[in-house]
Amino acid sequence: MNLLIGNLGQASVILAFVAAAVAAYGYFQAARGRALGEADASWLRLARGAFFVHGAAVLAVVACLFNIIYAHRYEYYYAWSHSSNHLPVQYMISCFWEGQEGSFLLWIFWHVVLGLGIMKFNKQWEAPVLAVFAAVQASW
Repeated sequence: MNLLIGNLGQASVILAFVAAAVAAYGYFQAARGRALGEADASWLRLARGAFFVHGAAVLAVVACLFNIIYAHRYEYYYAWSHSSNHLPVQYMISCFWEGQEGSFLLWIFWHVVLGLGIMKFNKQWEAPVLAVFAAVQASW
């Protein structure tokens, strides 16, 4: 049994949670400071860094789950209950979001992509919007 990929995925989930919580708090403080007229770039830097770490951890979780499904690692319940050796590749890819856990992970992945787009293209909305995004992602 190969449990390394599962342990790596579990560690990535924990890292994603902690980084999302730090990002949510940092963005909240940055948005609050801007609303009060006390712009403090250190909160924004901390929040951005934490959000990047969160995004990398989410990508690691996605990679681990794809590996579990694609390599038919049936020692993991998700692969055992949602995939089969007889499925073509396109259906194995769709196994990723077939279960509730995969659907939430896909949703979180797209939130990370949207968050990165807001960081790049709309700095004015970054702190208040990503404070909510990161808080929601920390609750998964």
